[in-house]
Amino acid sequence: MVEKDGVINNINYIFKKYSGKEELENEVSKLQSHLLELELNVKAANTRYEKSAVSEKKAVAAKQESEEKLKSAEVRLRTLEHELEKQRIDTAGDLCFTRRDQFGQQRVEEFILSLSSIKYPPGSLSTVYIAAGAVLDGLQDHEAVVERIDSETLAMVDKVTSSTGYVLFHSPDHLVNELLVPPLPLNTSQWTTGDTFDTDLLLGSLRNNVSICVLLAHAGESFVGYSLDSEEFDSFQMIKSNVKAKHAKGGFSQRRFERLRDEDIAHHIDKVRSSLKDMLEEFEGNTDYLILAGDPQLAKEMAADISPDIEQIISSSDVRLEKQNISDILKQLLVYRRYRF
Repeated sequence: MVEKDGVINNINYIFKKYSGKEELENEVSKLQSHLLELELNVKAANTRYEKSAVSEKKAVAAKQESEEKLKSAEVRLRTLEHELEKQRIDTAGDLCFTRRDQFGQQRVEEFILSLSSIKYPPGSLSTVYIAAGAVLDGLQDHEAVVERIDSETLAMVDKVTSSTGYVLFHSPDHLVNELLVPPLPLNTSQWTTGDTFDTDLLLGSLRNNVSICVLLAHAGESFVGYSLDSEEFDSFQMIKSNVKAKHAKGGFSQRRFERLRDEDIAHHIDKVRSSLKDMLEEFEGNTDYLILAGDPQLAKEMAADISPDIEQIISSSDVRLEKQNISDILKQLLVYRRYRF
């Protein structure tokens, strides 16, 4: 494991060195220092101009020269920052995750506890929580995060799609550089640093049993289930309808066949919608989330009339509906996606 991490760090170092990114970052840093020096020169020139009427021409010339240098340096800095940002975007496509995993609840708890046991010098470790529907750019401490976390990691974070938010665990030496996407929405965005990772919010949501209704939508065969503790189904129903397969031929017969098929699907949607309402009424007032899976368009139509008070989550998990796997449906939907950079 240590050897692997060392290889990854060496690759990152070589990439930075030969891509020119490190040189750009150094030049930007030098220019920022030079800008500060020029700003001080401008202030000093202004002071001399105000105090000395005798050397007015000389003071004016010095002031103009300092201002021109400052303006030139600012233009150069903006150009370099633009190049650096462009390089970050261009290189994002060349970067890839070293690992992608899916963890069940027990496995992810073990993983989080392992992360929380890691200790570094004070202030070294960064933990970033981004709530569902939020973005990193909207974080209150966004500028501090960008200064603290390298651009390659941030570019990789941008590549991850999540409707439920995510948590980033980052160490400056890249020995830990992990992103975790939960199956249920995070409600808080925050950034913390310390000698350990901040796992309290994640562990709290993991151990907080919630009531979930599941709609697994497919044309002709769908599933509706309810769990009071997000561990096992307390009630479920499979809804079947006779939906014609797609027509392979063209012409009028195909158009008529597709119209009849659409009518079959509409009938199936009505049946599932009725079953879903009945199940929610049976557990009225106790539903935290409604998870939509399977065909997302069908699922949205089936759940169109559900109260907006129940938060709906569209799951990207590929869950297959089979009689023998009913007990596994929740486990497949409530998986955590883990990305390692």
